[in-house]
Amino acid sequence: MKKLFAIYLHSMMRLAEHSCSMRWLLRKGNTALVKHLVKQYQNKGLGAWQAFWIPALSEYGKYRAPYLVKKMNIDQHSARAIGSYHDYEDPIFGVEGHWEVDANGDPVRVETACVACEDLMRESQDPKCSGEFCRHVVSAMENATGCAINPNYKVEIIALLTEGDESCRFVHRIN
Repeated sequence: MKKLFAIYLHSMMRLAEHSCSMRWLLRKGNTALVKHLVKQYQNKGLGAWQAFWIPALSEYGKYRAPYLVKKMNIDQHSARAIGSYHDYEDPIFGVEGHWEVDANGDPVRVETACVACEDLMRESQDPKCSGEFCRHVVSAMENATGCAINPNYKVEIIALLTEGDESCRFVHRIN
């Protein structure tokens, strides 16, 4: 079932790349999914996501990696190049952001607006729920994507809009 979900989501992303109506449909589906996930969290906490959603988004990350490598000509030895999945998915998901470099020279994706963050904060008055969604569900997808390209890749979330920060900040590294 997780693999089927990964194939479905990847297919929707591919369609949404070129079609505004499919992008709209994908975002509406994501809004419904966020609402469902918030209800699950309210009933059972983080454990409600650990059985299916976190592994399913990890599976999606692994499944999409070969497509992204080819489409974006990703250098598997560059953390910034691997992190370019943001450049692919952010416009589709309704995320606005840019790249910076931190004091260590690591690339940092800075996201200043996010439809999913807005959905999470609208659906849940529990900031822990919203933060855990990003720290576990989104992180699983992004780390699985990067690790499928380079097993030494790691993305670290250091700030989140859902936790009251001015932006989401994702540091990309190859260890």
